[in-house]
Amino acid sequence: MRLISSQPRMIMTCSTPRPAFLLACLLLSVVSPIRSWTQEIRLSDWTTISSLYTVNAIDVDSSGRVWAATTGGVVTYDEGSGQIQEFRNVNALQTLDCSSVFCDQRRGQVFIGQRDGALDIYRRDGTWTGIRDIRRATEYPKRAITDFAQRGDSLLIATEFGLVIWDMRREVFITTIDRIGSLEENTPVRSICLFADSLWVATDSGVAVAPLNVPTLRLPSVWRILGSSSAFDGTEVRLCRSSGSELAVATRRGLFVRSGGLFVSKLTAAADITSLNHSGTSWEVATATSILTDAGATLAPNTDGPMRFVISRTVAGRPLRLIAIEGKGFGLSQDGLTVRMAPIRTPSSNQFADLSVDSRGNLWVATDDNPGRGFGGQGVSWFDGITWKTINTANQPLLLSNNCYRVSSVSDGSTWVGTWGRGAIRCVPNDTGLVVERYGFDNSSLSGVSGDSTYVLVSGAEIDRFGRTWLLNEQASNQLLAVRSGADWTSRANCTNPRDNVVRYMAIDLGGTVWLGGHQGLGLIAYNDRNTTRTDDDLCNKLTTGNSQLPDNSVTALAVDLNGALWIGTSKGLSVITSTGSVSNSTIPFVRRVSALSSATVVTDIHVDALNYKWIASTSGVFVLDPSGTQVVATVTSSTSPLLSDNVRCLVLDETSGLAYFGTAGGCSVARTSSMRPLPDFALTCYPQPFSVGGDRQMVIDGLAPDSDVKIMTIAGTMVAALQLRGRQAIWDGQDVGGNTVPPGIYIVSASSASAGTAAVTKFAVTR
Repeated sequence: MRLISSQPRMIMTCSTPRPAFLLACLLLSVVSPIRSWTQEIRLSDWTTISSLYTVNAIDVDSSGRVWAATTGGVVTYDEGSGQIQEFRNVNALQTLDCSSVFCDQRRGQVFIGQRDGALDIYRRDGTWTGIRDIRRATEYPKRAITDFAQRGDSLLIATEFGLVIWDMRREVFITTIDRIGSLEENTPVRSICLFADSLWVATDSGVAVAPLNVPTLRLPSVWRILGSSSAFDGTEVRLCRSSGSELAVATRRGLFVRSGGLFVSKLTAAADITSLNHSGTSWEVATATSILTDAGATLAPNTDGPMRFVISRTVAGRPLRLIAIEGKGFGLSQDGLTVRMAPIRTPSSNQFADLSVDSRGNLWVATDDNPGRGFGGQGVSWFDGITWKTINTANQPLLLSNNCYRVSSVSDGSTWVGTWGRGAIRCVPNDTGLVVERYGFDNSSLSGVSGDSTYVLVSGAEIDRFGRTWLLNEQASNQLLAVRSGADWTSRANCTNPRDNVVRYMAIDLGGTVWLGGHQGLGLIAYNDRNTTRTDDDLCNKLTTGNSQLPDNSVTALAVDLNGALWIGTSKGLSVITSTGSVSNSTIPFVRRVSALSSATVVTDIHVDALNYKWIASTSGVFVLDPSGTQVVATVTSSTSPLLSDNVRCLVLDETSGLAYFGTAGGCSVARTSSMRPLPDFALTCYPQPFSVGGDRQMVIDGLAPDSDVKIMTIAGTMVAALQLRGRQAIWDGQDVGGNTVPPGIYIVSASSASAGTAAVTKFAVTR
């Protein structure tokens, strides 16, 4: 890149060398016809944020390290050292939703099966290999990997469509068995084990068994099906396990052990069985609350929540029970009663319903975007840069519901958390913790929905130029807004229709006009009370597809940019009002449809960054527009980057760190950008230092003040390149104005800012 160029560009880079992410390292450039500023925005150092608390499977490797497959990736735990290690989709797994795990003790490998059929192998040297064959087998609608068993060099893999055999030595698939005896084709296999030179599989239609000495397991004739006639309490078999000398199976409520060629009932549970183990000399099953043994013993572990399952393993030479707890991760127990939890620290949920960054740089995450979808809220999580913390009803009595669906960080340093029906809490972080206040129908002007005055929804918060906090009181029966000014509360009705309050999105422009829209097709409402108690001078108007160029009456996102323009996301694309001050009671401002995005784009969120670039989240990825909104600087999708999903629900950028957060239904993708707020004064640094033109490719000039003029010169004072920038960083590729690579030597960076009234100089070295 030549610094003299006037073309703003976005570069997406990634630290991983994996071929799947190579497209994320492409350079995308566009010309901005409006601004003369040159600013390069880079996406690099991708990471993933996800919850590791929902554990689906556990195993232990040859060193005693526990491996847990979760809905948000893989976590390992070494109890001796206390070390936790996390693996996600960047540089490790193919996807996050891990359903099974198997540790190969002899080779030191670990196999991770995933919900979508991906198979990932962790090797002794710390590298990962992704096997995609099952995942790509689209002839099978369901491809989850459910269990593993090993026989010599063969790894038998249970799936939702049957069985697959993998040659561990040659690392190839040997065969697929998608028809097991007389069972229906593609019958899901829940569990597999080896016993008496035979392969045993548990299915919803009973136990199937086949001898291992047959030429192929693909022939239905080699299989026998053992169903209800084999003494099972129904044909649904959930688990099968071998102790070496005995075989046991677990149905929904029963445990059966094979003896003398027959299965004998050993116990009946009062609740659903979740796991089956052989511990010492007895068989045991687990339910959500208890561990039951075939010897008649009952253990009730002291867990903070229901148990998902229990696994018996030897860890560091000691027999232990590994207990997965619903929404809490997992712990270890030696006596079956006391549980030592693994110190997992992640967000409480993979549902990233809404995101916000407060003035201290804390990231806030809401966990429930719609209670009707059945995901279930897990409170609100926040990250202070070091540790993840969760606020829920168990640890914060002022939070009356874990169904938190909106987080709004405002300019006074607080973050408002809106819940489904239980009002809002206001959170103010400080150096010692968090100050929490609750607001609802009983202590504020917030109002409940029609038919239930206590069911209060708060879907947004903004502070206007007068210091008043506006709360969007969604679906309230008699008002649309609650306004907090110090300790005083007032309310505002929908000036266009007092009973039509299904509105979820709000933005306040530079003139104090509150803009409101919702997904129910009401259009766009403009309201301004002029900061007076009078109502005769209030501004009130409504924009629809009928009286403006609004693409759709379903408004899905609103944001005001640094120039005061209002950006409007809809289910049919993006539009903008550049002159918001032209709205009046009788005048509709001009609405421009943004042609840079297709009308088929379903916008889900909008964020304006520190450089006035517009980041548009949608159901088809993320689009970054230049400050004028006329050009797409870059398109970020799951096929060109480590983005978890193209359906991005929400996004936010931290203007201090430059981190961009992309929230999805299955976790959050994070990328480092150069979209950072400039410093009040220069703090110039250059890195890498020295800069190798051939090896490093790019040098970062950091610590710029607002609207900087940057010059690179030789030590003799000859100018090499020049640039004007808005933000904190500049990028130089080692070329002069003529496109020639500069020779090795010492160079000077000179930077000045007219708006800050200051300048700075630093030096750097160039090598080959």
